[in-house]
Parts: sequence; C-alpha cells; structure tokens
Amino acid sequence: MADFKVTQLQTGLDFENLAHWDVVIIGAGPAGLAASLTTAHRALTTLVIEAKDRPGGQPQFLYADKRIVDIPGFPDGITGDDLSQRTYRQALDALVQFRFNEELVTIEDTEERATEEPLKRVVTTKGSYLCRKVIIACGLLHYPRRLAVLDQLQSKNVHYKIPKIGDYEGNRVAVVGGGDSALDAALMVQARGGQVDLLVREPTPIGKPDSLAHIHEAGGHVLTSTEITAARFAGDEIELDLTSGKVLRCSWVVVQIGFLSAKETFERLALVLNEDGSIAVDPYFETSRQGIFAVGDVHGDIKLIAVAWAEGIQAAIHAFKEITSPYWLNEKRLKDHKIALIGEKIARAASKVRPT
Repeated sequence: MADFKVTQLQTGLDFENLAHWDVVIIGAGPAGLAASLTTAHRALTTLVIEAKDRPGGQPQFLYADKRIVDIPGFPDGITGDDLSQRTYRQALDALVQFRFNEELVTIEDTEERATEEPLKRVVTTKGSYLCRKVIIACGLLHYPRRLAVLDQLQSKNVHYKIPKIGDYEGNRVAVVGGGDSALDAALMVQARGGQVDLLVREPTPIGKPDSLAHIHEAGGHVLTSTEITAARFAGDEIELDLTSGKVLRCSWVVVQIGFLSAKETFERLALVLNEDGSIAVDPYFETSRQGIFAVGDVHGDIKLIAVAWAEGIQAAIHAFKEITSPYWLNEKRLKDHKIALIGEKIARAASKVRPT
C-alpha cells in the first residue's frame, strides 16, 4: 500500500479549542496507541479516550512486570509496563492527546459537517467530542470481574491486577482464580518472597499445569472448590472466611477471575457483531457504520500485540485516506464495504434456514 508524506502536527496547536477532532480513538492499548501514532504522524488531530487511569491496555494491566518474549525487536523480552510507557511516550511526542478515566457511552451521527463530510459525536462519561473518524480499540474485555465481598472493605490491599511491590518480605498473599493470569500472579508473589494461598472456585485450576507445579514446588497452598464467603479487617491484615469453613489471614488479596465483556457497549453502538460478540469489520477495518473502524481484540481471532499494532496502523491509514482524499478516490473502498455487508447479510440469512 502506498503511503502518504508524513507531516508533523504543529507545536503549540490549541487542542482545547478545536472545532472538531480528525480522529477519536477509543482505548489506549497496543492497537489504540499504534493507531494514534499513525494518525498524528500524518498531521491529523488525534484524541485517545481511555476508561482506565493510564495507558497500556492488557500488557499494562494483566502483566505489567511479566517479560514479554514474542515481540520482534526485543531479543531479551520487555515487560508490559516498559512497552506501554515507551509507546505512550512516542504518542505524546507526536502530540496525541489523551483523556483518562473516561468511558465511552455512545457514538452519535450529527448534521454538522467538515468539508462536506458528516461528523460523529463521541459521548463519554465526562463529555462529548466531535470528530471525522472513530477507531474503536478498547478490546473485548473491558473491566476485571470484581468480588463484592472484597470491595466492601475498600482496602488498598485488595487488587485486581498484580500490584507493583518490589518485595513481599514473607507476607502472605491470597490469589483468587484458577486461570493463567491467577497462576502468573501467584508465581510473581513467590518470586518476590511472598507466601501464596491460591483460592480456586473450580475443582481443578484451568491454568498451565507447569505453572501450577511451580507454585506447589515453591511451597504455595492451592485450595480448590473454594470461594470467599466473608471478609473483614483483622488489625493490619485481611481475614477471609472460606466455603470450606477455614479462616485465612493475609496481607494482600490479588483477584484474577477474568474480565467483563464489552459486548453490551458494542450493541449500544448499533454495530453489526459476529456470533462471538466481537465487532464485524470489512477488509478496511470499517464497521457496519461508515466512519467507525474497529481494530485489535474487538474483532480479531489472533490476539497478539504485534497483530494489534498492525491493525491499528492499517485502520489509521484508511481513515487518513478518507479524510484527505476526494470522495471519488474512495469509491472502490466504499464498493468493497457494501459487498462485504451484503455477504454478511447473506451468510446470516443462510444460517437461519433450517433443513426440512
């Protein structure tokens, strides 16, 4: 694909008083950050909206301190936190603007126009933003599943991601969950000198068997068919009542029991979805609503950082071409989009036909 000349945004641009943004990106994970770099490097005013309090997406919130070894260019691996901070710094240097702790509510069509193009209005929990294009890159998994029995404590020692603690100094840590994220959390605690009690609701942990073996070898206690029924403070510690009748005292609780799906948000946006709840896109990463693109885990089968980067870049370039090219140059893309939607309708209709 032929690219266009890269032009930097002007330093000193008054972003607070723009009539509209060129591109609004939902999500500051790998796909969203890659897309934002691409649009900003092509002199498009770019705003990234992130529901959490910092950038990075899953690499930051699921395995900030875990070394990622499958990213090209980092032969010794790189932590999720380091990767996130490096990409975020690049985006800031490119004059990408960010809004954190702000969640998407809806995307509205408007009668307002820019160079004959209708604008979208992105509505969030804190405001609204007019823009020419929207790129959804928030991932299929929005927020960690929480435990009300722990949330009522309002304790800074209850975490839904692995806390950045250099050394647990022999403290006892309860890790809740039986998947790979929970097992990784338990191993990280043990590597920092902590004692682990792994609380698994299922009869058998579903995480990697070798990880489970390492937890046992390091002296961890694995309690299966176990849930927390009550929680309270006991001095500086947290006391947990378990379904087995056992009472467990610990200094920290790390909960890793999965994430809530973003499907409800996608349905609210009136987007065509795939059977698994992901967003249906055409070959240009555009959704069923013209001017709204979707990249990364929101639609893809291959959930890798490198793939998210590539999709973010491609969607950003397609958005850039639509913004900067005359309408007639986009006729082939629009035709392909219509063909893809027709094919989607035919496939859905065929799936509903039952043999007699």
